Formats: sequence, C-alpha cells, structure tokens
Amino acid sequence: MITATGLGSGLDISGLVSQLVAAERAGSDLQLDRQNAKLNSKFSALGSLKSVLSTFQSSLTSVNTLSNFSQNSASSSNSAELEITADSTAIPNDYSVDVTQLATAHSLASSAFPDSDSTALGTGTITIRYGTTDYTSGTDTYNGFTLNPESSTATITIDSSNNTLDGIMSAINDADVGVSAAIINDGTGFRLLLSSAATGENNSLEISVDDDDAIDTDNAGLSRFAFNSAATNLEQTAVAKDALFSLNGLAVSSASNTVDSAIPGATLSLKQLSSSTIDLSIQANTSAVTSGVSNFITGYNQFINTVNALSAYDAEKDIPAALVGDFTLRSINGQIDSILRNSVAGLTGTISSLSEIGITTSTTGTLVVDSVTLDLALAENPAGVSQIFSAVGVPDDTDISFGASSSATAVGNYAIEITTLASAGVHSSAAVLPDFGGGGTVIIDSDNDNLTLEVDGIDTGQITLTAGTYVSGDALADEIQTQINGSTALRDAARTVDVSYDSANDTFTISSKSLGSSSTVNVLAVDTNTALDLGFSVSSGIAGSDVAGMIDGVVADGAGDVLVAASGSSAEGLSLIVEGTTLGSRGNVNFSRGLASQLDILLGQFLDGEGALEDRLDTFETRIAEVAERRAELELRWEAVGARYSRQFNALDALLASLQSTSTYMEEQFKNLVKPYTGQ
Repeated sequence: MITATGLGSGLDISGLVSQLVAAERAGSDLQLDRQNAKLNSKFSALGSLKSVLSTFQSSLTSVNTLSNFSQNSASSSNSAELEITADSTAIPNDYSVDVTQLATAHSLASSAFPDSDSTALGTGTITIRYGTTDYTSGTDTYNGFTLNPESSTATITIDSSNNTLDGIMSAINDADVGVSAAIINDGTGFRLLLSSAATGENNSLEISVDDDDAIDTDNAGLSRFAFNSAATNLEQTAVAKDALFSLNGLAVSSASNTVDSAIPGATLSLKQLSSSTIDLSIQANTSAVTSGVSNFITGYNQFINTVNALSAYDAEKDIPAALVGDFTLRSINGQIDSILRNSVAGLTGTISSLSEIGITTSTTGTLVVDSVTLDLALAENPAGVSQIFSAVGVPDDTDISFGASSSATAVGNYAIEITTLASAGVHSSAAVLPDFGGGGTVIIDSDNDNLTLEVDGIDTGQITLTAGTYVSGDALADEIQTQINGSTALRDAARTVDVSYDSANDTFTISSKSLGSSSTVNVLAVDTNTALDLGFSVSSGIAGSDVAGMIDGVVADGAGDVLVAASGSSAEGLSLIVEGTTLGSRGNVNFSRGLASQLDILLGQFLDGEGALEDRLDTFETRIAEVAERRAELELRWEAVGARYSRQFNALDALLASLQSTSTYMEEQFKNLVKPYTGQ
C-alpha cells in the first residue's frame, strides 16, 4: 500500500515526525551510549588484564622447573671422534681420552645355498643366546661360552611353513631378540647373515639347534645354522669386541661405543679411533636459568606495564583509564607485588630474595637484572638460586630425595620416619641343589626344562631352559634369568627379574626388578622333575612391600619407594623417594616454595574459570547484554511514538485538506450567486 503524507497541508510530516522522535529519544540514547561505552571499556580492560596474567604465568615455566637449575654442558676437542653429553648429576671436570679400539658386534654367515625361497633346509628349533665366547688363543676356534645374564634368549620354531632361507630370516627377525637377519648373494650363492644388535664381547652369539633329524651338530638339515661349542657350522665374519680407551691415563673397557658408566652423569659416544689425545670438559650450564630469568622478567614487565596503563590518569586532559581505582586490579597487583618484594619463607641459606641475585625494581615498577650478580650467584650457589624460584624439598638424609609437591604443600620443616622399606617380590626355591663347589652338577633335560611364572602379574608363558650339564650354580642361575627375561610378555611390559644362587643354602632366588606391593614372582607351572632337581614348585612367592612411614608425624602413603604426605596434613602432596637401609628417624626435609612457584599458584587462582576475575568479566558481559536489551526495548517504544505522531499529523493533514476543500467549494458558490440589480 502506498501512503502519502502532507498532501492536504503540504507539510513534510515524515521529517517532522523523525525530528520529534529524535529530540525525544536523544537523552536516553546518550545515556545508553555512555553506559555501553563505559561497560565495554572496563570489560575490555579486564580482558587485557586476564590475557597479560596468562602470559605472565607462562613465563614462569622455566624458573619453576627445578631441573633447569642444575644443567651441565659438555664439550669435546674432537667431536668427529668422540662426543660427550652430561646431565645434571655430572660433576664439572676436565678429562683426557685416547680411544684405541671401538666396540664391534658379532656377525655370522651361513654357507651358500642355490636359492632363498624354495630349498627346504630342515625343521626343528633354533635357540639364540648372548654371552662371552672363549676362543683358543690366536685362533677363531670356538672353545666355550659363558652366558650373559643381563641378556635375553629366544627359541624359534622352524617348520614346513618357514624352513627356507627366506623363512628362517623372517622367523629370526620376527622374534625380535636383538639379532638382525639378512640374505646376501656373494656370487657363490645365497647366504644368511646374522648380526647382533648389541656390541661387546659379552654379546657374542651362541646358536643352538634342535634338529628334527635327531642330529644337532652335523652339516645337514637345520644343524647347518649351529654355532656353539659342539658345532661351528656358521662362519664368523666379525668378532664381538669391547671398546677400549683410557680416561686420564686409566684403562677403561665398554661393551658399547655409547659409554654412560665411565664418568657419572656423562655419556661418551665413541666414533673413531683417536688420532691424538681428546680433551673433554664438563661445565655448569647456566644458559637455561638465565634464559628462564629473562622470560620471567619480560612476563612481569608486560604485566606491570599493562597495570600502569589500565590505572593511569591523564591530569591535563582529565581522562582516567578504564580501571582507575578498580579493586580487582589493585588486589591482584598488590598480591603479586607482595610475593616479589618479600623474602622466600623457609630458606636457611645466604640467598632468600630477588635483590640478592641481582634482580631489582626500576622507578617505573618494572624488574631489571644485573647479569654480573646473577652469574656470580649461579656459579657460587646454584641450589640457592633454584630455591628462590622453585618449590623444593631438601632432606637431611642423602638416601632420600625430593620428588614433587602440590599446591597444597605448606612451607615447613618436616620430620621423616620410615617404618618399612620398599622391597621387591621374590620367590626362593627349596634347598635341593647339589653342592656345586664339591663337584655337584644339575642336568637339564626334557623332564625339568619347562617353567611358567607370573612376574608382577604378567604370565611369562612357558619358558624352556637350555639342555645340558651345569657344573655351576651361578651359570644355572644365569640361564634361568635369561630365559625368564626372554619372555615376550615380559619384554612387552618392560619387566625383568634377577636370579641369584645362594651357595650357603643351595637355593635359587628369583627377584622382580620392580618395587612395591605389586611386585610379585609366582610359579604357575613346572615340569615333571623341576621341584626335585631345581626346587621350584607351583606356589606363590613373597610379594614386595611399599615404603611406609610418617611425614611430620602423620602416616604417609607409600607406592614402591615413593612416600607421599597424607591428604589434609601440612605437607600434603610432598613426595619423597626413599632409598637406603635405615629404619626409624631419617632426619627432616625442609620444604620451601620459591617465588615462581608462589606466583604460579596465585596466577592460577586469578585465572580460574570460577574465580573473582572471571566473575567480574561475566558481570560486565551480562550488563552489556542488558544495555543491548534496553536499547532494543526503547527502539520498539520509539517506533510506537513515531507511529503515534504520524497518525496525529496525518489526521491534522486530513482535517486541513477537508477545510481546504470546503473553502474552495464556498468560493465557487459565492462566485455563482446572482448579483443584486444596481439599476444599470
């Protein structure tokens, strides 16, 4: 419908209505605009505060990580021949090294075969073990083998489905026992090449065969792959050797070219024989700390600059910033400032505040660092610097170490009392073993070679001991250990055991290498004569125990060798790693919470989704929405006012039009009246 206004009067009714409505709403619009601007300004300012608090908290990570304060760096004068790395436990020192022999891996090769995928090579089992091979002096003649008890062993079945050269290669590789198998063609035929993944003399390969043709040592059938004291049908292509080197003139040997046992806390990577003496140096690495301190200062300065901007007042222009006098801002800034300006509670050393390590406050409130003072503090007392920033517990007992703490752990000096030490699950055999020292022997055969155990709740599956006559209890213990540790189920679960021989009592003891109440060794199944010959019968061993004791006089929770202060106690969340053999009082642990730790907890509270800052943001968001709703309501009102004015003016216009029409009619009527006769 087309609507025209002002036709009767000629007035701009639409313009008049718009002007009247605009004049009437001007006051409320101005009020809403001012209210909305103020709310949005504060909301935006609080959002900026929240953002900079989050950035500040992130900047604390490095200085709140205790391990960053005890890092070392290591260097080599010839890294092409020898590299060195060092962890936080290494003691700074200098060393001279000469490498005279690199560790090598044992390698064996079969005779040549006409093909790799069709010729049947026999069936039976192949057993692979690691140990030290004894050769006749000056020759490669195999003279004996001593099992490496720290290794594992595997027995691989070869049947009609995999008795080709390809099949045997795949079966060995699939067994995943640290031997890589490959097939090469050397021009005379296809040969199986076996290489130990581990280097060193005690990782030589022993290959035993149980050939289905009943002859295990001849050069026929599966026996062609035997390499042991009874048959050396494989060719030795590389001898297993230890690495040999001198360290400050002291002769050192290692089974691996990666040596982590020579220098505590350091790892040497031997790459080549040294052309000349190599100089090594281990030094304290403070770069991680100085970088962390720099990040911390940057994070704080961003925070304080934001606070200053949000609370500033321009006196010349009489313009206050969005959060001038704001309680939330003042409270947050005050609490952070209190932490930074006060000494760290609980510290007993010479360093307890930021100023003592060269960090001070400028005239604008930002932090500045004197790098010379900081470097000197790190050089003389790195532990003291770490306690300025991080949460740390310092036990009196050197066999107890600090593990972790929680936000609930209160600063304090807590007494430690140990009532039970952590132990491993064990299973001991009956005393049936012969006196090996007096010439006794144990024969392992088909009547006593099978054993099934459960270690830490994991079924080993049936293990099979290597048949033979054992003249040493230690040698038989080593055999039992390697067979148990060769269990696929245990390897997958990263579980191992130790097996020891007790010559005084003629017994074996199997011990889990884990600690705590979940550490167990149980015998699930045995062979016909296992109990008679080895002393193992189906039975449960003695489960391990968790460490138990009290922290600050309150019974703590133990798991393995970790003791954790009880919930609700002052030390709640404090965890200690307890080693050593002493029961009873073990001294105290002094727990302090450094500045970064305190700030991290405080900032976490500020940034909590249900904290006061978030509540204020929610409040402003709600009020901004309310202003928008009020504006929408008023828009409806002004539309109604405009419609009313339009109706009124249109009615007036219609009235004027009617009057105009009447006037025109009357004029016409007057014109048509008969004029009076005037006599002319």
